[in-house]
Amino acid sequence: MSQPLIVVPTYVRSPDDLQLTLEMMESLRRTAPEAPVLLVDDASPAAELVDEIGSASSRLQMELVRKDVNEGFARTVNVGLRRARDTGLDAVLVNADMEFIDQGWLDRMVAQENEDGGPAAVVGGLLLYPKGLIQHAGIFFSLLHRTFGHIYQYAPQDLPEAQYARRCPVTGALQFIRHEALVEVGLYDEDFRMGFEDVDYCIRTFLSGRECVYQPRVRAYHYESMFRGRPSKKLADWQAQSWWTFMRKYQTTNFAEWVPSLV
Repeated sequence: MSQPLIVVPTYVRSPDDLQLTLEMMESLRRTAPEAPVLLVDDASPAAELVDEIGSASSRLQMELVRKDVNEGFARTVNVGLRRARDTGLDAVLVNADMEFIDQGWLDRMVAQENEDGGPAAVVGGLLLYPKGLIQHAGIFFSLLHRTFGHIYQYAPQDLPEAQYARRCPVTGALQFIRHEALVEVGLYDEDFRMGFEDVDYCIRTFLSGRECVYQPRVRAYHYESMFRGRPSKKLADWQAQSWWTFMRKYQTTNFAEWVPSLV
């Protein structure tokens, strides 16, 4: 069976961004040595740093595609998701600020089952901050703040409640998508520019009769603040646009069956 296509969106502005991306690439090769990897650069402003990613890609037997226009997350990952769909492959979205720490994580995603024993359409993992606290253990809807958040965020990584697989949406920072879902559910919705596109995909998956599963035996570090910690007006506008897109799309949808809620 062919390995899933790993799709990595990149956007580098500084040497720190480059270093983080290179470390992610090395950790991918150490822990998933046979998987094909496609990096898709979203028209990074530091073209000379993208050249270095290209050099590392050649050395690590990965492929780099460079877009001409900066378009946001959904339109960037769709370059890879479209290829996976058209070539009969499963896909895994991997943020450039990830670091993989365990062998076998990719095999565990591929093998993940639904509650009924069939193959799960979408799978996520236990993502950790560098100091070991939980960054993501699935996604919930906050009744207090009326938005989505990460389950058990900032809890200790060995929190017992986080060690069980559960049915829920999972982040696009590390998200396995089975080929059947790419064909039947589709690609990411490109009306989302930055934010909530991953939740949207999970809800679309549930609505199709398939399941999304959080699996804590898939672990990685997520240096989330490195890229999202530097706000800009364009990013803020894109995030606001994405939220309103989500609200319009699901204003009459009851997704309580699949999305846990906490007060």
